[in-house]
Amino acid sequence: MARTAADESGLLVTYDGRRPSEILAEYPEDNAILVHRAKTDASAHRFGSLIHSHLKDRGLILIDPGTGKILIWGTVDSSLCLWLSEITGYQICSGDSHPDNPPDTRCIGGCLPGEPVFVNGIIIGYATGDEALITIKDGALHAVSGIKLKDHGVEKLMRFGCPDIQKAWCKSGNIRLSQPKKSDRISKTGRIAVIDHSAMACYGAFDPDICGILTIGDDTTSICGHIGCFRGIPILGITDGDIDGIVPEGYAPGSVVLEAVSERDDDLGIEIAGKVPNYPVVFDEWVEKIIEELGSRVRIVHREIPVL
Repeated sequence: MARTAADESGLLVTYDGRRPSEILAEYPEDNAILVHRAKTDASAHRFGSLIHSHLKDRGLILIDPGTGKILIWGTVDSSLCLWLSEITGYQICSGDSHPDNPPDTRCIGGCLPGEPVFVNGIIIGYATGDEALITIKDGALHAVSGIKLKDHGVEKLMRFGCPDIQKAWCKSGNIRLSQPKKSDRISKTGRIAVIDHSAMACYGAFDPDICGILTIGDDTTSICGHIGCFRGIPILGITDGDIDGIVPEGYAPGSVVLEAVSERDDDLGIEIAGKVPNYPVVFDEWVEKIIEELGSRVRIVHREIPVL
């Protein structure tokens, strides 16, 4: 969503997609500097300590506009820190050390009670405290403390394969609060991409020959619709009413959201994905054909009128 916000603002962005520690490892300098706006003071410390734990003997300087602090880990250039403090007005503080957890356990810090908790882009539950502790045992994910699991979310996560919980991408909270900007539609004819409960894969689907995206899952539909709104890429969303509302909804012209009447979006989505041709089509015509074929099995819950 940071990339989406930057695109909408006209900022030049190089999107890498790797973990920050992997990118920083390519640069030989002793000090690594990272700018990150954290949600809370605790999440700033947890984020920085996690990255520093992967940097071996290098120092890390984390500039955090959210808390107005410059957090440091390891041996850093003190004159550089003082200069950064002078130009930002931020206080220099030592970062908390990263806690050691068993190999099959992950602690997600900086949570606010009630907010969604993500693993690899899928909501697995809701925080009940300021830290959510989860574990993987015998190929299954379990809650230890600070989280109430969402069974359907855990099922979706495990469907993609049991994750390495130490390397998984974990976070909590809504992913964006701003409404998306809307742009003109890019093309009515082209190939159709499929995103199945993995909204993180959305950017990888934005090939030049894409005219639309089939999205499976309530939050996947809202996220992909939000991202595609500014890019002018419509979606056909398959949902079942299990939305968590983690991002404001917005859709490109030509988008249609369907809700399954008595089926799960998982099963219905897989069925429709099998109908996606591997050659260029007119997106609007294909969508109407699918709606006609499904008949009373679905109801239209949103339609973004195409621009003629």
